[in-house]
Amino acid sequence: MKQLQPALTRYRVMAWATGVLLLLLTLHVVLQVVQFDGPSFSWAGVFEEPGLDDAVPGAGHVIPILHGWLYLIYVVTAVDLWMRTRLPFVRTLLVVIAGTVPAMSFVAERWVTKRVQPMIDAVQPVDASAAP
Repeated sequence: MKQLQPALTRYRVMAWATGVLLLLLTLHVVLQVVQFDGPSFSWAGVFEEPGLDDAVPGAGHVIPILHGWLYLIYVVTAVDLWMRTRLPFVRTLLVVIAGTVPAMSFVAERWVTKRVQPMIDAVQPVDASAAP
């Protein structure tokens, strides 16, 4: 259980970063669909629309790339935390998949924190000066 608190903190930061960027990516794609006014709907035509590029130049390229790289780091931190805590494997797999569903990484982060924090509290030494 050594180094459990830093591993949890790394996971929580990556869960939030991945979740925020996935929400931005989702907003970008939704804006592309809304902006599309072609004669017939095709995904190829939709992805030619500017999306968030109108508001933030370059966002159409930066956000997907950043989310992809941060998701990979998210997976590594989730697996690292699993190796340290041995939470149920299937649930850990669901936590990893949560990084691909908008807003679910926030839910997964709360679930993981709720399970791991008691482990951290159990390992930390009790302060003798706090006792009556």
